[in-house]
Amino acid sequence: MSAEDNPRAAKAPRKLSEANINRREEILEATERVLRRDGYSGLTARKVAAEAGFSLGHITYNFNGMDEVLSETYRRLSGRLRDSIASAGCANAPPLARLEGFLDAAFTPEFLDPAHLRLRIDLWSAALTSEVIAATESGLYAHYRSDLEGLLLAVAGDEPARRAQVPLLTDTLMATLDGLWLDWMRRRDDAAIRHVLKGCMALVRALLP
Repeated sequence: MSAEDNPRAAKAPRKLSEANINRREEILEATERVLRRDGYSGLTARKVAAEAGFSLGHITYNFNGMDEVLSETYRRLSGRLRDSIASAGCANAPPLARLEGFLDAAFTPEFLDPAHLRLRIDLWSAALTSEVIAATESGLYAHYRSDLEGLLLAVAGDEPARRAQVPLLTDTLMATLDGLWLDWMRRRDDAAIRHVLKGCMALVRALLP
């Protein structure tokens, strides 16, 4: 993003009207469309404004710059993933079934769509150069990790020896899931997805018998 397309002037917090809230949502939706089409390297405020049908001033008025726009866009995407996981149900199912549903929900066709995975990888790349986006990515990662860890603790129950295995499992599964998204982008092998998820559950059962 060029300097002219990345306004950063700080603004005092303001109470947003309903019209402002709706306009922000339209800008974020337009940002997602531009990201899916052009990627992070092709994202500019001017493209987003044109995509949304607004003047550039609407972005500078409603956001503190493109880093905030991008961060909020990724939060919306992450929210959809969390909603999908929650809607997978299993709220009253045994802990192992809830864990399996949690893992499977992140690898449905919607979240394996190449455009969606491009957004995920672009987020990782953008976090290398932007402190604002890095903080957003770190927070989203921590939230997802916390959800996973909570499910593993439920599987472990109250036994101290079993609970002691949870940090190891959490680190291993988080790294495995990140790698699995990358592997899918390279090979588009649905059978491999199922094998790895099955392997994750086998590891859980082995360490938390």
